[in-house]
Amino acid sequence: MSEILGIMTHAIKNPDHFRRHARAAIGESFDGVLLYTPQGVDLHNKQIRGYLYRDGGWSKKNASYPKINLDIGFYPPSSLRKASLVKAHKELRFTAYGLGNKSKIQKHLVASSFLKPYLLPTERVQTSAQFSDFLEKHRSVMLKPINGWGGRGIIRVTMDKNRFQVEQNNKKTVHLPLSRLSSFLHGVLSRGGRHIMQKWIDIRNSEGSVYDIRALAQKNGEGKWQTTGTAVREGKRGVITSNIKSGGHAYDVERYLKKQFNNEKAEALTKSIAEVASYIPPYMEKSYNTRLSELGIDLAVDSSGRLWLLEVNIKPGKSIMKMVYGQNAWEQSFRLPYQNARHMLKAK
Repeated sequence: MSEILGIMTHAIKNPDHFRRHARAAIGESFDGVLLYTPQGVDLHNKQIRGYLYRDGGWSKKNASYPKINLDIGFYPPSSLRKASLVKAHKELRFTAYGLGNKSKIQKHLVASSFLKPYLLPTERVQTSAQFSDFLEKHRSVMLKPINGWGGRGIIRVTMDKNRFQVEQNNKKTVHLPLSRLSSFLHGVLSRGGRHIMQKWIDIRNSEGSVYDIRALAQKNGEGKWQTTGTAVREGKRGVITSNIKSGGHAYDVERYLKKQFNNEKAEALTKSIAEVASYIPPYMEKSYNTRLSELGIDLAVDSSGRLWLLEVNIKPGKSIMKMVYGQNAWEQSFRLPYQNARHMLKAK
């Protein structure tokens, strides 16, 4: 099975839902695809139970380990441990490995003297007293699930004299007395698990909508990093995040920033965004001493025109490519991980 590409994901309800992935692999001269979940991997016998795609169709098979594998899954707690064991297995070679949770990623980012000026005050939430102190210092704070993605579960908490208010996407703003702060935080942590807290900055545009900038960095068919595209992600009115899946829109970065600032400022910001996006991928590979394939780099510009780095994601969505650059660019960005996998197989 030397020319079979392994694709690991979190669940397979219908393998045909992954036909686009299989065709991308075939387009890069793989003979077929073995689609599987972590639960399908027998680490003791070095076998995988999954779905083999060949000659345009799927069949359920027991197979030996493919020589190269892509991980496209988003794993719930119930399968995260097994997924981690699979990724750590020396005889299963993946194109990319994980970065850990948001707290761990932040520690690596802070270690860079180049990135440090772009980073917001961020801490892991340990106790309600610590959160209270952080909130009192910064007045408005974003609470983010430590393993969250796609803007899910993010809460903005703002202090106002002897009260605080809670904002969440698609929910009514709640106002509570400060005496309720500890019980509120306990409720959040008991429902949603571990969180980080991050200073809130005003990243609303002139019309009051939240926006940020996503840079998509990918390795190409020669195994070299490139910034495939950058785009402004503007959230719909009344939401606290800019995630596209929550009903937002994507726009060209420089044109958008020129509407918010003067031309000179917008051009300088666009240049800085490109510099940060180019710096991060090789830095993260070196800092973690691991292999990566693509990254979503989220930046933001506050109302004063200062650039900030919000977070880095290892499995970024690519919808911004279609919305800003068109269908062909989106298809190319989708194929790049398969081109990189082919390069790794040839380079071994």
